Amino acid sequence: RLSRRGRTIIFSIHQPRYSIFKLFDSLTLLASGKVLYHGPAKHALEYFSSIGYECEPFNNPADFFLDVINGDSTAVAASKDDHGPVDTGKVTEDNVDSSVVDVLHQKYLSSSLYQSTKEALGKVELGQGSKQRLSKQEHEITYANGFFTQLYWVSKRSLKNLIRNPQASIAQIAVTVILALVVGAIFFGVKLDRSGIQNRVGSLFFVTTNQCFSSVSAIELFIRDKKLFV
Repeated sequence: RLSRRGRTIIFSIHQPRYSIFKLFDSLTLLASGKVLYHGPAKHALEYFSSIGYECEPFNNPADFFLDVINGDSTAVAASKDDHGPVDTGKVTEDNVDSSVVDVLHQKYLSSSLYQSTKEALGKVELGQGSKQRLSKQEHEITYANGFFTQLYWVSKRSLKNLIRNPQASIAQIAVTVILALVVGAIFFGVKLDRSGIQNRVGSLFFVTTNQCFSSVSAIELFIRDKKLFV
């Protein structure tokens, strides 16, 4: 339901089963910082078959791809006609065969999938190049969205938190009202003379100090939301 409302949903799935894998539209395989496949998920098995890696019957495609990347020849049925099994070189600390990764990466770079992706990216770059050039300072991108966009959404989220947790807001209002009555009672009826001016300065100092210390409670937001961002 969330995705149909236009939200982006990100799942972290470890070795998904076939019933989950067949729901994937696009598949990207990465190893050691290199792209080994990027394209439609339903064409992934066909692509690996074309480069000499046949998925055994009843084998989970997700497990099959991991076996290929890790150089596990016992679970991979390599074609013996045109493509021999890739020579297993030195295995890295991350349990990924570096020679297999290099070979698969080079095969992907020479595939039609890579060429079509490169052409699509080239069109995007040309489209961006046709726009007016901004100054060096304006062209420098630090965030995905501008300041006012960030301010709008953060303010909206904070407002929702206040509405959904009315107890904290009521408590803050009550404390503020009580302190206002106390300060007003202490400095009530001061005269317009030298001592009155000093009393007013004292009241302003007390109110300012109270506001500064009350704002320290905002640190709780960073502590609570830090886990969410991490």
